[in-house]
Amino acid sequence: MEQLKVALAGTFRPIFKGDMRSVLNRSIKVIEKKSAELGFDFIPVHKGMETLADAQSVAQELEDKKVDFVVIQNSSFADGDMILPFFKSSARLAVWAVEETTSSGPLPLNSFCATNLYVSIAGRYAPGYDKPVKWLFGDAESAQFGRRFDVTVKALAAIKKLRDAKILQIGDTEFGYHDLKYDAEKLGKIFGVRVEKLELDEFYGEYEAVMRNGSLGNKVADIIEESSGVDTSEPDVRKSAGAEAAFEKIIARHNASAVSFRCWPEVPGKIGLMVCSTIGRLNQQDHNTVAATETDVLGAISMMALKYLSGRETVLMDLSAWDQKSDSIYIWHCGNIPKSWFDKSGFRLANHFNRDKMGTVREGKMKPTELTALRFMENDGSAFLANGKFYERESPIFKGCSSWMNDLRINGQPTSSQDYMNTLLVNAVPHHLAYVDKDITTEVNELCAWLGISMMNPVKYKDYLQKPEPMSSAVPR
Repeated sequence: MEQLKVALAGTFRPIFKGDMRSVLNRSIKVIEKKSAELGFDFIPVHKGMETLADAQSVAQELEDKKVDFVVIQNSSFADGDMILPFFKSSARLAVWAVEETTSSGPLPLNSFCATNLYVSIAGRYAPGYDKPVKWLFGDAESAQFGRRFDVTVKALAAIKKLRDAKILQIGDTEFGYHDLKYDAEKLGKIFGVRVEKLELDEFYGEYEAVMRNGSLGNKVADIIEESSGVDTSEPDVRKSAGAEAAFEKIIARHNASAVSFRCWPEVPGKIGLMVCSTIGRLNQQDHNTVAATETDVLGAISMMALKYLSGRETVLMDLSAWDQKSDSIYIWHCGNIPKSWFDKSGFRLANHFNRDKMGTVREGKMKPTELTALRFMENDGSAFLANGKFYERESPIFKGCSSWMNDLRINGQPTSSQDYMNTLLVNAVPHHLAYVDKDITTEVNELCAWLGISMMNPVKYKDYLQKPEPMSSAVPR
């Protein structure tokens, strides 16, 4: 997968007295260093753009190089026409104002005014141009510039990965889970992802072949070794290893970034296995993939976004209980999470909570940690974004993997558990949320802004029936 390509080009107007050349050169050096730290390809334009012809030439050069993100630094004020050629390119844009180089005398650069001019043209006076433009400010070494630039690079790199991604849906949408249905065409327009539908028979065939002919000893040993104990049968552990090997072969054959699997009701009856622990293994870093249970494709996309923004392992969970006295909510699933998500006691391999003699699930408490929760909804181009903390609590804790969550926020705004639940239900948010063990609210907001996705805000609880506020549809970017 190609890295994000970032270019920097500066505008010059020689009649200004500031040292615009030094400003641009210093900035190039800083961005070169950032390219190594953040993992993007950097394409600097060393010659300042002084004329419209210069801008046209640079815009075409960067388009030919398939640059994803162009930063136009106003190394000094320049004519408004200079930004126009970049509106014809496929790259996303930022306009950067630098601080003045002297504190008195003739205005040396007038950089901020030029940035104001360019951003205004892009937002209101460029017919047919509908992409957002990010403004940047400060010297290249400044904290504010670093924060705004870094979060943009992270978000655009995640978007690029999503646009290169293929999701395998194996089996029909889960039985009765109508809230997990989706429009593949809309997903393509918003995120760029492709969804390829496979029948369960492809999984069954691969699984049966692996169980007949596969060498599963090492995988079985790994599965047992990373658990803190085994309370299920040895044949079930071997079946879990076979299911993992089958998924690996299917993912590799289809060159997929994620899999969304119909894990019940047919699979347990067909092969005598719940694949919960296998899904947890697939979501561990060494697999470099995302796996969603219950054919939740939008859940998989939400997991992918969190993973690509943070570089961390993600999970897909239910919200299963509410304790108003402690202002907490209970996050739970059958037993499908990576090892890194459990507390210091780890997990045990066990039978499924409502299938007494059928393994395997990962059973244990989830670790205390910061959290970001995310759910995309393609029907109105919106997203539910929340934060909280898993905390230590002895009861109630049910079989499977779970924890209690408090210190709740919705889109960065502190909220009670009552308003949290009200916001979910009033907005008809589907029953699966993706989680990552880090606060990346800023990064998610940046990604959604570039994609034209509207963010939900808290809906304060009322006793009367409440209707959701209309969301604006996502605009393909």
